[in-house]
Amino acid sequence: MSNPNTGAVFPLAKQLGLVAPLLALTILVSAPVIAADEGAPKWKVWSYNPSNRALRGNVPAGTSPGVATFPFPATPDVALLVTDHGSYKGSLLGDLTGKTVSATVSAAGGPFTYYGQGTPQNPCGPPANVRLFFQTKSSGSFAETDYWWSNPVSLPLASIPSATPMSASLTGANWSDYNGHFGNDPQFAAAFADAVQNVTSIGLSFGGGCFFENGVGAPNGGSFILWKFTAN
Repeated sequence: MSNPNTGAVFPLAKQLGLVAPLLALTILVSAPVIAADEGAPKWKVWSYNPSNRALRGNVPAGTSPGVATFPFPATPDVALLVTDHGSYKGSLLGDLTGKTVSATVSAAGGPFTYYGQGTPQNPCGPPANVRLFFQTKSSGSFAETDYWWSNPVSLPLASIPSATPMSASLTGANWSDYNGHFGNDPQFAAAFADAVQNVTSIGLSFGGGCFFENGVGAPNGGSFILWKFTAN
């Protein structure tokens, strides 16, 4: 496992089941999403199933307001909001070399909790948050460099009641892989560059504490809105 403050590692129960679903799904979409007709049917929420060993996908509730919106469940299960829709080829998907990924987001309700909160297995301080994520096509077997998260760029869900932007240029220093290795590390720089040249899914991930995608919920109710997502 990587340094828990830099990597996209997961609490064991969820880590065991996450890799296979992601590889099998090659999830996510691309393209500057701006209007409602570019939205929810092309974006999916991926949540952990009751066993916490696999992800299941659902179409977000709607596009009004924003590009995609969904309610958080009471349990900390929401892991991803992503798209891989073919209409985004060449804008959000494909070769994004030299571009900057940007999203405008907000969250209502709360408090927001994350999987493993308050446990010895997840002792780090960051609250439930959202960050940028992209994936490249897998060769068929798991590779840590197929998955990349913006690091340290993220937003605490409790602090974004109104539309708030975040962005990260696609340079290695701004992204870390499944095991927490940065894209500017000489050992991983070539793999990062290859991933950026062939983005097959893109969007946002939800986590907290030591982890980037361990799942978030809102016991008293809460919702999330993606207002805009671009790669320019």
